[in-house]
Amino acid sequence: MITRLFAFLLAGLFVLGGCSRVPEPLSYDPPGSTDTRDKPIQLQERRTWSFPEAGVLFHNRFEGARLNEVHAINDTLFEALILPENAPINNSPWYAFALYASTPRTVWVRLMYRHGTHRYHPKLSMDGETWHPLDPARYFPDTTTGTALLQLDVGPDTLWVAAQELITSSDFRAWTRKMAQKPGVALSVAGSSMQGRPIYQLTIGEGQPHYVLVISRQHPPEVTGSLALMAFLETLAGDSEQARAFRKRFTVVALPLMNPDGVDEGHWRHNAHGVDLNRDWYAFHQPETRLARDLFSGLKKQPHARFFFALDFHSTQQDVFYTFNEDIVTQPPGLTAQWLAALQKKLPDYPLHEEPGGLASPVSKNWFYKAFGISAVTYEVGDEDDREHIQRVATAAAEALMDVLLRTP
Repeated sequence: MITRLFAFLLAGLFVLGGCSRVPEPLSYDPPGSTDTRDKPIQLQERRTWSFPEAGVLFHNRFEGARLNEVHAINDTLFEALILPENAPINNSPWYAFALYASTPRTVWVRLMYRHGTHRYHPKLSMDGETWHPLDPARYFPDTTTGTALLQLDVGPDTLWVAAQELITSSDFRAWTRKMAQKPGVALSVAGSSMQGRPIYQLTIGEGQPHYVLVISRQHPPEVTGSLALMAFLETLAGDSEQARAFRKRFTVVALPLMNPDGVDEGHWRHNAHGVDLNRDWYAFHQPETRLARDLFSGLKKQPHARFFFALDFHSTQQDVFYTFNEDIVTQPPGLTAQWLAALQKKLPDYPLHEEPGGLASPVSKNWFYKAFGISAVTYEVGDEDDREHIQRVATAAAEALMDVLLRTP
C-alpha cells in the first residue's frame, strides 16, 4: 500500500513540476474548425471499472459523463484517461465520473488527457445535484504535463467528480418546465438534435413582434454560461414592475440548450457530427444551427416584426463581452454601448471587459447582425467565477437591457 507520506511527496512533485514551465496553449480555433461538414467521432463506452483488490469502483453511466479508461497504479493511486470526441479540438477537456469504495478511504486520481491539457478545477457532489469545488489543498494541477492529481475521500456513498456542475438535458427540461409556469412564458419544442434529443424553446412576452433573441450552450463544457443564461431569463420573466412592462413591449425567443447531444455525451466542444456549432453560422451544415436559423428567420413573417438585440451565452477563462467594431452600424444604433454602460452603472466595481470585432468569423453573433442588422453580443462567463457573482451580474445585465430597451423608440 502506498504510504500517506509517499502520496504527499508525489503530490509535491506534481506541484514543483507544474512551476517549471507553461506549455504553448492550443489554438482557440484549431485546424479545420470552420469546416463544419460532418466529421467522425468516437463515442465513449458507458461502463464500470472495478478494482476488487482496492475495493474501489469507477463508472461513467450517467448524462454528461466523460471517462474513457481507468488504470490502478496501486491500491490508492488511479489514472483516469479523458479523450475528446474527435481532434483537433479546442482545449476544453471535459471530465465527469463517479466512484465509490467498499469502506471509507482516501484515494488519489490522476487526470490524463489526449489532445488537450487540464483546465477545469474539479467539482464534487454526493448527490449529483449539489456541487462544491475540491479543496485546493487536495488539488495539484501540473502545467508541465497538462495533468492533474486529485486527493479524494470515498466510501460506500457515490462521489461524483466533474469539471463543472452537471447541467444536462434533463436539468434543462426540468428548468424550462418550471419557467413555463410563470405568467407570459411559453415552452415548446423547436426541433431535435442529430441524435433526436429535443431542443426546447422558451418564449417570454405577451406576443408583441418586437424580438430579443437568445441562445446558449453550443459548447458542452460551458456550464457557467448556462448559469448566467438562467439568471438572465428568470429576471426577464420575473414579477418586477420593470419586467412586466418589458414583456408588454418585447418578446424574447430563447433556445437555452443548443447542443443536447454534446452535453449528454460529455463532449469537449462538438455536436454529434464532430462539429463546433459556433463556427457553422454561415454554412449551416448542422441540424442544430439550421433549426435556430429557420426559427429566428421565420419570425420575420410576423406583421410589423422588429428585431432589437441578440445574446449568445458562453464560458471562458474570464468574463468577456464580444461585441462589434464601432464602424458596424446596428439598428437601433448604439444599443450594445448603452447596455454595457447601464450594466457598469449598476455594478460600478465589476471589471467589465469588452472585446469588439468584425464579421469574418462564422459565429452566431455575426449571423444575427447579417440576418437582422441588430446588436448582438457573445456573453462569456468565467469558468471559475463565484456562482453567486454569476447570478448577480446576469441579473444586473437583464435589468440593464430592460432599462435600455424600454427607452428605445
